[in-house]
Amino acid sequence: MFTKNALIKTIFVVITILSLAACASQASPTGTSAPVATSAQASPATTSAPVAASSQTQAITLKLAVSDDTGNPSEPYVREFISQVSSLSAGAITILPSWNASPDNYEQGVIKAVLAGQFDLGLAASRAWDTASVNITSFQALQAPFLIDNDALALAVATSDAATQMLGNLSTSGAVGLTMWPEDLRHPFSLVPGKSLLSPADFSGLSIRVTPSAVSNMIIEKLGGTPMFADSGYQGAESGLRQGSSLSGAATATGNVTFYAKFQVLFANGAAFKALSAAQQAVLRQAAEAAQKKAIAEHPSDAQAATAYCADGGTVVLTSADQVAAFEKAVQPVFDYINKDPANAKLIAALQDLKSKTSASTGAAACGASPAQINPTPTAANQVWSPGLPPNGVYKVDYSVDELVALGFLKSDAQSWAGTFTLTLQDGKMVEVYNDGGSCSSTYALAGNNVRFTFPTTGDQCTNAVDDVQWRIDNQGLHFHVITSLHDTAAIWEGKPWQKVQ
Repeated sequence: MFTKNALIKTIFVVITILSLAACASQASPTGTSAPVATSAQASPATTSAPVAASSQTQAITLKLAVSDDTGNPSEPYVREFISQVSSLSAGAITILPSWNASPDNYEQGVIKAVLAGQFDLGLAASRAWDTASVNITSFQALQAPFLIDNDALALAVATSDAATQMLGNLSTSGAVGLTMWPEDLRHPFSLVPGKSLLSPADFSGLSIRVTPSAVSNMIIEKLGGTPMFADSGYQGAESGLRQGSSLSGAATATGNVTFYAKFQVLFANGAAFKALSAAQQAVLRQAAEAAQKKAIAEHPSDAQAATAYCADGGTVVLTSADQVAAFEKAVQPVFDYINKDPANAKLIAALQDLKSKTSASTGAAACGASPAQINPTPTAANQVWSPGLPPNGVYKVDYSVDELVALGFLKSDAQSWAGTFTLTLQDGKMVEVYNDGGSCSSTYALAGNNVRFTFPTTGDQCTNAVDDVQWRIDNQGLHFHVITSLHDTAAIWEGKPWQKVQ
């Protein structure tokens, strides 16, 4: 039974919906009329009143390409956007996400796919827009080295006029920028045991993992490193503390060297967005605003991320103020390159002005400790390796979580890797079966004093790699020493002796 107040509220809602329908009926079918006004303070915790349901004659589905897979920091805010669109449209607009939408080309692949009309919407990090295959410089100012170097500034930038201008600049490239939010600050990470990246000189000759980005690559090159993008085979990385577990091992981060801040950018294909009614466009904009608000409200500080990273087995170190200044000097040519573009120069000036007015937040503190090795790396002084090929047979090794942590795995990674591994060697053919049933196969043959394992270029879980190892057998089992490897299992090969079971 309705109370008097409930009845009045129901009549008000009906009148509101009829008013919206009348407004929507006057909107241009091409979506060129002014968008319906949306609230600037929509709360991500609650659903605002539907703004588009009555303006649509039929339900529509929009495809959203997400560069990240599920389980990454962007997932909660993608789902918030999807939920808000559904609620604001009273179920008339459905967002269909495709996670890891471009596994081969990651963020730049998502941008290209959306611009080509294969998806209606996309989410890709700000760093990826300036790659050679995309060549959009709208967000390069965000990567000006050492400009955005703390969380308070990153959060302020996301809601600034400069951010609005960057998103608006996408219109010249056939896209519509909906919103952006900061994800993390980017630091140097070392994967070489006992070696931290404390000065520009420490990068010399190292392969550094970098997510494809023209500016990111230039930063690493100016420091003397070689940028690369792969899952393994690198000695260092440019990454965020929230993403430390994505690296191959318990890496050491330099917490007070901050290259730039990574932002997530939510955008739409220009033609697809224009085809929507004004009310439908308003739903997307208001839902994007709610997703941004939630991301900002829940944004973990770099200090919190460092604490969590060290609790997982990682390490954070700090370098001297003089070395931070040396880093800035080394990458100044990258800053100057970005600043040469007149549009970027204006944006950099706006960001510098915002920085002068924003109190810097506390950064990451030093924490954690370098892991010990179960087996120290063998040397010629204390090990004698056998000539020829290792004997045929089936060999097994078991690892506990604690043993893998001692080998340099993060605790979160060790929990998934722990278990039994099986290695079959038979007349030049090798198959390694992991604890989860996955496997790698290769051929092997002598290469000088080493045994070279050559993995196929396609069709296998481990592809397009060459590993060189040494071996010997004693009463403890089959021992390996990995000379070079592009696989995360290198530590597992040499961490303990393998037992012959067949």
